[in-house]
Amino acid sequence: MRTAVETWNRIIALLTAPNQAARSALEMITNVVAMLVAEEYTPIVVLPATGPRIRIYTVHGPAAVGTDDDAASLATWPLVDSGWRLSFPCGIDDIDEVRAALRRHTFVEVRDATERFAVDSEAAAPRLHGSVSINYDELERP
Repeated sequence: MRTAVETWNRIIALLTAPNQAARSALEMITNVVAMLVAEEYTPIVVLPATGPRIRIYTVHGPAAVGTDDDAASLATWPLVDSGWRLSFPCGIDDIDEVRAALRRHTFVEVRDATERFAVDSEAAAPRLHGSVSINYDELERP
């Protein structure tokens, strides 16, 4: 098992190349993000400047013991181009303090953990005709 700081460092390594400016930016927010990881808030949403959105889920407690420590890396580093953003979930009791701690990091959004996923903007969201029903319990099934 990893500590929350080790987990965040592993995420940084998955998202950025060594000596990349984005890596330094992510390292500067380690303490606050490690607290969010330790509190088991998930998913972290990565919004690259180009390409698809990435959702990072962390595994905690007994479930973390049997996880594959050698999971495959991403095909590319999604934060290589400028203009990327991250969205972190946070409990409503801590959200104001976390937002204040991360305020100067303009690439960070902190959202209420009860929200499912961050949306860039209404204009960027796909237009759906009819209705869609999502069973979130099925999505979380192993």
